[in-house]
Amino acid sequence: LTKTTVRIVAVGLSRGGIACMKLALKLAKFTKDNVCVSMLLFDPVPGNAVSTGFPYTAGFSQNLQNCNNLERVLAIYPYEPLPDAAMHAPTLAKYPPTTLVEEDVSLGCHQGALFMTNRNPRDQYVAASNLSFRRILDFLTLEGIKFDFQYGVYIPTPQDCIDICRKELQFNGDSPSSRITHDKTGKHRKIVRHYKSEGIIWLNKQHKQLEERLKGGNSQQQESSVNVDPIDHGTLLLDFDHGYAFCGLNSLW
Repeated sequence: LTKTTVRIVAVGLSRGGIACMKLALKLAKFTKDNVCVSMLLFDPVPGNAVSTGFPYTAGFSQNLQNCNNLERVLAIYPYEPLPDAAMHAPTLAKYPPTTLVEEDVSLGCHQGALFMTNRNPRDQYVAASNLSFRRILDFLTLEGIKFDFQYGVYIPTPQDCIDICRKELQFNGDSPSSRITHDKTGKHRKIVRHYKSEGIIWLNKQHKQLEERLKGGNSQQQESSVNVDPIDHGTLLLDFDHGYAFCGLNSLW
């Protein structure tokens, strides 16, 4: 008999991201030769209070260190915070050292970053949705998944997304913001939008990768690959950081 490896690609938004983590834990009993797992987590939110952990949803599902067949993870976190009462702090999970992990901060507010796309974004949420669509499509394409979109679905191009990122960087009226997280790595990271300063070059990691794609003219598969090189976090407008949460949001859209 020929040995066959089952490849599983899981995608989850909010509680769906937590469901992906639960699935990874269930599949951890298999070796990579039998089952190989990749995950795209979009703002995985357990719904717990940060201070107490109540109501303790998925309390043991966010430590994936023993999921040795977890090959790749892309975790995307919109930067705009919801009120504390909504208990929408997202999770930054623990992963095996062998897993290729990319965590990035993007425009938008939770599910508000997954609306319909449009060639001419009318506000910040459509702009965020364009970026999210492109990012998800690139990830899944690299995982070997093919799509046949319905007529009328606008597919943002890499150049469209670069234009959105550049426009956001040029906006001078932005206020800094911070979004608290459940950081299971113990680093106490927060999701932040920094003040625009001379050191800021990119909107986020996605922007950096798209600009390098434009400059290098690589193939689609190479363009979409995870950037494993260390990034100077002082160059990103949207990033992870330490410190106390504070509010204040604005946008050019």
